Amino acid sequence: MSTITSKHPVLNDKYDIELTSNKVSSSHYHDASLLEQLSNLQAEKFVELIHNANTSQQPVINNIETLYRTVSIGNTTLPMSINSAEYENSYVCSPYTAYISYAKDELGLLKRPLLEKLLSASMTLAGRFLKLGQINRTISVNNWLVSTNLLPKFNPYELQKTTQKLIREYPSHSLSIRSLNAEHNAELMQTLSDQGWLLIPARQVYLFDTNQTWWKRNHTKKDQSLLRKVEAGKTTLKWLKPEALETHHFAEIQQCFNQLFIEKHSRYNPQFTESFLKALHDNALVEFHSFTDETGRIVASIGLFTQQNTITTPIVGYDTSLPQELGLYRLLMAVLLRLTYERKQPMNLSSGAGSFKRARGGEPTLEYTAFYCHHLPWHRRIIHKNFSSLVNRYAPQMFEQHQI
Repeated sequence: MSTITSKHPVLNDKYDIELTSNKVSSSHYHDASLLEQLSNLQAEKFVELIHNANTSQQPVINNIETLYRTVSIGNTTLPMSINSAEYENSYVCSPYTAYISYAKDELGLLKRPLLEKLLSASMTLAGRFLKLGQINRTISVNNWLVSTNLLPKFNPYELQKTTQKLIREYPSHSLSIRSLNAEHNAELMQTLSDQGWLLIPARQVYLFDTNQTWWKRNHTKKDQSLLRKVEAGKTTLKWLKPEALETHHFAEIQQCFNQLFIEKHSRYNPQFTESFLKALHDNALVEFHSFTDETGRIVASIGLFTQQNTITTPIVGYDTSLPQELGLYRLLMAVLLRLTYERKQPMNLSSGAGSFKRARGGEPTLEYTAFYCHHLPWHRRIIHKNFSSLVNRYAPQMFEQHQI
């Protein structure tokens, strides 16, 4: 048994865990091998999809400009984005956008005007230093261009070998890895910390584990009751399952996503195109479940993306102009939780709508982005390190207090 310990706040006594390193059954290795093969196929298919779209000059994601290719860590194939500046990029390719531009757009959620003004001014100042430190000149490893990128387990030696290979090929770029949390990635976070990576808090996400106690929550039961009414034909809505989707439906799915995440929240969310959504469906990468009104129009949709045997939902949206009494968001969550329960898989429900997710049993945990910058010029290293210290000091309490 080896115990994880670290001076880093996310790996302190609160999150220490014991890992069995030498008692693994042959069936586990078999399952791990199959999971690795599936993950590699997903990565190769996803990168090919992006390349094919670029070759045919078809839009993929409107607000993303990046070089995109695969990288290997041991036997694991991963997608990788390479950027130099691109400060108007979506946050999925731009650390500057994630920590400054997008964060400013979300300040209104605090509902505290004086605090919002203070934080906005502080972010503007921090943003100037981050541009000086060229924070966007980075290679994002395992970047699937969505909100949550689930990570496989890496052999520490192979991770270090790939790190050194990348910094030789791109000596002026930092390396970054998003979507790390201590519940699912404690061992990897320890390895990264040991190898000199900075761990910077990014947001608070909500996890649903396989013990499934959340299935007995009152709010979960009420949502399932609403879903059963739809199934019984007692409302004007109908559940449209993935196999019933037709080409015209993807424009409606896109519109639902845009209404919720682009118009209501921030233009810095990835702006998925209709053709990209259809390609995700056609290539069996994302599983779309939708609800239609009496005319057959999709008015709510959720896309399930399963990686590393864990369910994520990078695409969620609904017609925000319709009455709240329809319970469109509740229905989407009801479908998600039912499928998660039936499949007995863990689920990462990303960030936002904290009180809603907590009420249904979502366990909040901090999510981190790791940066490797030891090879960079001294002034860039200092800016990255000071920014890491600043965010680690103040962000976790704010994320927890305001459920963001």
